[in-house]
Amino acid sequence: MLALWLMLLCVLAAQVAVFNLSLLLADYSRRGVYASFSAGTAAKRKISGLPYADKINQSGNSYGISPELIAAVIQAESSFQPHARSKAGAYGLMQVTPGTWKLVNSQANICSGRHQGGCGADCFYDAELNIAIGSYYLSQLFTRYNGHAEWAVAAYNAGPGAVDKYGGIPPYAETSEYVARVIASWYEISGQLPPGGLSAYDWTKVAWVSGWGIVLTAGGLVAIGYRLFQRHKSLYWR
Repeated sequence: MLALWLMLLCVLAAQVAVFNLSLLLADYSRRGVYASFSAGTAAKRKISGLPYADKINQSGNSYGISPELIAAVIQAESSFQPHARSKAGAYGLMQVTPGTWKLVNSQANICSGRHQGGCGADCFYDAELNIAIGSYYLSQLFTRYNGHAEWAVAAYNAGPGAVDKYGGIPPYAETSEYVARVIASWYEISGQLPPGGLSAYDWTKVAWVSGWGIVLTAGGLVAIGYRLFQRHKSLYWR
């Protein structure tokens, strides 16, 4: 029984090492994907074969933002459905809120002169206007974060205040999942391949499995150690 306890102790040490290594590799992989993503979106390649490609390319050219990135955000936000509306009150292809629309329009005059009074649903659901407003806003975020595309995408979802507060992607499950979806869409749209090796998601799964292994092994060590203590009436088990 002592041999079994010692073996489990070695197994536990190995599991702890795998767990820590997996977390390090997950972070390394994530950083590699972010670097590849930021470098790729800086290229500002045009898109083709997608809905609203001409309007996306036009907005990308006008506001100096990657059309591939715009398309990836649209895919994540609305799946290219022009009349999409969220429970939070965001509208259209790029799910722009009325507050963001008003702010951007005051800076870029994208919708000015088209009608009297403030913008409403007719404007929000207009594909050309929605793409232009969302693209301008995205370009401002891209510039604000010095080309860190993953931060710009996080700010598009959670707001720049949250990104500024945490100095990067905020630790919100919704935002982390959103950034991952945009990046995955961008790789698909651009035809680029992620950096080699397992993804951060895969390494996180390895860490999760190792973590549960640690819990089970530690439980076994405690149970066997208790039996050894009862047998020898002390902590000296030889």
